[in-house]
Amino acid sequence: MRLNKFLASCGVSSRRGADELITAGKVQINGKTVRELGTKVDPDKDKVTLDGQRLESSAKKVIYLFNKPKGVVTTADDPEGRKTVLDFVPNTPRVFPCGRLDYDTMGLVILTNDGNLCYQLTHPKFEHQKEYIVEGTTKTPKAALTELEQDKIILKDGPVTLDELKLIKMKKDTLSFLVTIHEGRNHLVRRICAAVGIEVVNLTRIRVGQYELGDLKPGEYKQI
Repeated sequence: MRLNKFLASCGVSSRRGADELITAGKVQINGKTVRELGTKVDPDKDKVTLDGQRLESSAKKVIYLFNKPKGVVTTADDPEGRKTVLDFVPNTPRVFPCGRLDYDTMGLVILTNDGNLCYQLTHPKFEHQKEYIVEGTTKTPKAALTELEQDKIILKDGPVTLDELKLIKMKKDTLSFLVTIHEGRNHLVRRICAAVGIEVVNLTRIRVGQYELGDLKPGEYKQI
């Protein structure tokens, strides 16, 4: 078994995160530090440790759906001492967030100890859709909406196509709408809005793939 897959099965991180742990020299096999990606391990014979703590594959997988409030970081810990998504869920079994959600963005974050699930949800090749509700201000809401309805929106790092766009409400200088994308570029929805002259006031993610936020209130979670 590849070492990063084993680490993911132990619930310490996603496969991508496991690669970072390996290259940082935090993982040992039978007492020897390994840094080479692609290293193989036999869970039945080899002793694998992370920072000196022995790891064993997690038997029970858990998935939490969490409604992240504004002002919470989507990491396991924060050097600045800010609240993280893990402050809201049980300490055991140990889980980690699948992907990230901006500090000022609200909504669905999936927390799990299933590294393979996290890999499937976050790797670009699987093209899982992400759905957001955008509330914003603009001097020209009709024109902004028309631009969003175009086949492609041009950004500095390349064009992007929306999977779905649905208007919720429009007033003189405000509008709210639902937008669905399948790409994972950084701050993508906010950059799309900026490109058409919309200043985002509130941004809420309500779906990732098959997983939906539902009626969870900010700060609430449920196990599925």
